[in-house]
Amino acid sequence: MKGQKFGNPRGKTCRWTPELDEILKSAWAQGGLRAAKKAIRQQQPTWSRYSIKKRAAVLELCRPKARPWSETDVNHLLWSIDSNASMALIAERLGRTVAAVRKKLRELGYTAESLGGYKVKDVADMFSVPPARVQYWVAEKLLLTKGGRITESSFSKFLSDHPTKIPFETLRPDMQNWLREIGYSGKENKTHAGRVGSARNAYACRGVQYASAAESQSSNEG
Repeated sequence: MKGQKFGNPRGKTCRWTPELDEILKSAWAQGGLRAAKKAIRQQQPTWSRYSIKKRAAVLELCRPKARPWSETDVNHLLWSIDSNASMALIAERLGRTVAAVRKKLRELGYTAESLGGYKVKDVADMFSVPPARVQYWVAEKLLLTKGGRITESSFSKFLSDHPTKIPFETLRPDMQNWLREIGYSGKENKTHAGRVGSARNAYACRGVQYASAAESQSSNEG
């Protein structure tokens, strides 16, 4: 019939279940719409990209449209930075998220180093973890400090090498997007994992050697 359209299920035609929602959330956290579409289509091959994106919007996974920065907003931001205000306070004053403030600062040419690095509390707030956990990462040299603040280079490396230490799926979508932009990979660094695995294997081999030597010595004495 003329004017009638045929195609894949769209909108309400797709019956979403809690299990499919979890698959969508997990895949979206790892790689956005592309990864989500691939994961969902393994379960529902005929579902369209539109339907998957629409469901992601319902679950508040999509990046919301950012409110434009006015000249007044930018001036207030720069004044706040000069006055050494915390990121949380600046975000509150401007009615924006910390991630949005940090992204704007990067666009203006500011780096973590130029701002003196990240405070432990800043990193804890970004990752939604206790400050004590961040202090532990610093003590273990997973995060490096300079002048008492965490450096941007070690922060980005931490995102790349140790993504599983971050409760990524519990973070706000804008924070997830910002962390992806500065280095979050979603996968444990293979080189780092390989070094850990090799060390464990070497330790296990030494344990077997020591046990064998002890057994042999016991037999000789007997």
